[in-house]
Amino acid sequence: MKMGNSQKQSISVQHRRWNRTSEPTKARNPVSFEKWFLLGIRRQEKKGAEFTFLYPGLVRISWPGKIAILRTVTDFKKEYEGKYLSNF
Repeated sequence: MKMGNSQKQSISVQHRRWNRTSEPTKARNPVSFEKWFLLGIRRQEKKGAEFTFLYPGLVRISWPGKIAILRTVTDFKKEYEGKYLSNF
């Protein structure tokens, strides 16, 4: 079935209205901790951070020109539960 011009125009107007709303799009289901952790690492690596896994549960994060910091997996879990899951 072919779509007429008026149907195409109606759909494009509808999409423009969705894009103009000031409400941020919100994911309905939160991702698991593992996926959130890996996506976060990849995002920070694109910005220049280097991650080194020293021991199970201990991560060193190095930024160019800054002092390296150590974080544990428990720190990441607290951030996941406190900041990320609170958005859902």
